[in-house]
Amino acid sequence: MPVDVLFLSPVFFFQMTKSVTNPEELGGLASQMTNDYGHLALQGRMAAATAEPEEIGFQIRTRVQELGHGCIFLVQKAGALQICPTDSYTKRELIECARAVTEKVSLVLSALQAGNKGTQACITAASAVSGIIADLDTTIMFATAGTLNAENNESFADHR
Repeated sequence: MPVDVLFLSPVFFFQMTKSVTNPEELGGLASQMTNDYGHLALQGRMAAATAEPEEIGFQIRTRVQELGHGCIFLVQKAGALQICPTDSYTKRELIECARAVTEKVSLVLSALQAGNKGTQACITAASAVSGIIADLDTTIMFATAGTLNAENNESFADHR
């Protein structure tokens, strides 16, 4: 499930809440978040469609939608703060919306990780098998070169 969650980084939300003191930056950040969320929604839909079991797909879909609603509220509060940059109540609301979106991000990530368990198990198993194959290849190379000491007078070719 290759879902691009780069915009979900804490750095982005730190920038959003830090922009409370510099509201003119909020428009660009809101635009970036909207574009990034669009990409996430598309990839999340694909991830949900391929997730097994079906319950994991439902969780991914639901949590991505909830994140979208949180992003809408965040963009609305950013717009309100740009209209009235000195309103302390709107600043607090923006910070609360950013905090809520951060929580929703962690829920999306946990749903994606739950759907990724089988894939991760396959990657781990493939890595272990690759290591065993590499060890066997090395042993065969040394045995073929005759550098391994035989306990009796048998040759490697007899056992190969």
